[in-house]
Amino acid sequence: MAVDRIPSTLDLGIALFCFVHFLAPCLAQVNPSIGIGEPNVEAADCPNLTIFPKLVTSTVVSCRSGDSVEVTMPLKPDAQGFAREKAVRGAYEYREYQITLHDQQQVDQQGRTFENLMQLLTMTGFIVKYSYSPITITARNGGVWILINVSEDFYNVSVVRAKEGPWAPPFKSAEEISREMGLERRAVIYGIEFFPSNQAINEKNCKALTEVLQYLRNNPDQAVTVESHKFSTRGSAEDDLEITRRRANAVVDWLVAHGITAGRLQAKPFGRAKPVTENDTPQEIQQNERIELALLPGTAR
Repeated sequence: MAVDRIPSTLDLGIALFCFVHFLAPCLAQVNPSIGIGEPNVEAADCPNLTIFPKLVTSTVVSCRSGDSVEVTMPLKPDAQGFAREKAVRGAYEYREYQITLHDQQQVDQQGRTFENLMQLLTMTGFIVKYSYSPITITARNGGVWILINVSEDFYNVSVVRAKEGPWAPPFKSAEEISREMGLERRAVIYGIEFFPSNQAINEKNCKALTEVLQYLRNNPDQAVTVESHKFSTRGSAEDDLEITRRRANAVVDWLVAHGITAGRLQAKPFGRAKPVTENDTPQEIQQNERIELALLPGTAR
């Protein structure tokens, strides 16, 4: 009799194992907003997004909105391979969708959904700023940012209409430059004007450069690198590198002509290699075009 009970005990254990490891996870993946066994229908209180249409194979199952919400958008890594991101705040809309029409020949449904969304973004005028297949997409069209996440039969879309106010390049006095150099070992300088023909210094408007000169006079033991940055919307990366080479040399030459020892200065062009922000709007282009001072290694603050 004991031998007869062993197979039934094993059968029960195997059945329990299968339920826990296979059936339970499948049930856990079902979206709670859709009833099991019920037909998929559009959420009645979730209108379609006007800025970005849904895939024809999907239905909206949930939504949210807000007047001022901040969303962190992942971006392409920088030139050194470090991850970047941008916090965007503004009017916010969120939609979650389920893929309801499947291609029976398609094995990788998530990958197919990702590819379709990438194509739809391009068709609707968005620029893809970052993508990690088949999971995440960040895209932008002017002041409108989109973050898309894809997971098996579902994907969600977060839309943020950024509130970007006017921006004026900050003017820094010699004292402010000195304070920044003491804290960060570098300072960003805006407002130095160059002639577009040869990138020489515009002497009629060089107040910002005059403050740099005064900072160097006040700190005679400090040596600095003069870094030049520019990310133009036209031309090539090589063109921007050449422009920044001329500008960095022009700043160094001007400072030497006004009494700063040449050995304290080192010109270094970066072109478009180190933008401080994206380069899609006039404001961002203006922010990326700058001169930076950086203390040379071994220089005391």
